[in-house]
Amino acid sequence: MSWLKGFFDTESPYSTGDSPPELASELIEAEAMASEIGDYLLGDRLFRQIVVETPLGTRRPKMTLGSLWERILHLQAATDLGPRDQERLSVVENVWKSAKSIYPDQFKRKLRRELDSYLKNWRYYLDQRAQDPDRWDADYPAELRNRQRVGLVLSLLGSDAPHGLMDDLESFERDYGVDTSDERISNDI
Repeated sequence: MSWLKGFFDTESPYSTGDSPPELASELIEAEAMASEIGDYLLGDRLFRQIVVETPLGTRRPKMTLGSLWERILHLQAATDLGPRDQERLSVVENVWKSAKSIYPDQFKRKLRRELDSYLKNWRYYLDQRAQDPDRWDADYPAELRNRQRVGLVLSLLGSDAPHGLMDDLESFERDYGVDTSDERISNDI
């Protein structure tokens, strides 16, 4: 009957932590992304599908450097991240720093591709919204996330970011009637 025990195994498929379920789930995603960062940087794909079991169920986030960094920043700012989970986050942060120093060229290339992808998506959305506002206005909150990620990726690129890009982007957005003073569009990361 020992084979039957496997069907009723009560052990959790994810690392249990000492944080609320949403933060624990986000940390599990970050850990999974960090564990694949070397292969990701050396691979050709910009978006890498990750599948993880979390306290909130199965999640399928798409990994990019920006999405991993976004999780790291959110977890760093979380006031209710437990002490053990803070230690786990430190491991993720160390993996990030190591990958950035071991693969600096690949890191920059991936970030530039990610920036290009978000900019193209944002421009496409604004073009479509200008042609049919009733159809596309409802998508604005979701599309705004791509725009926010532009600022995040630019901050990661730092001095390697395209010079004058933000000025050009803000001018382009004004032409489309986007309120660039909207705090959700803020480039302060």
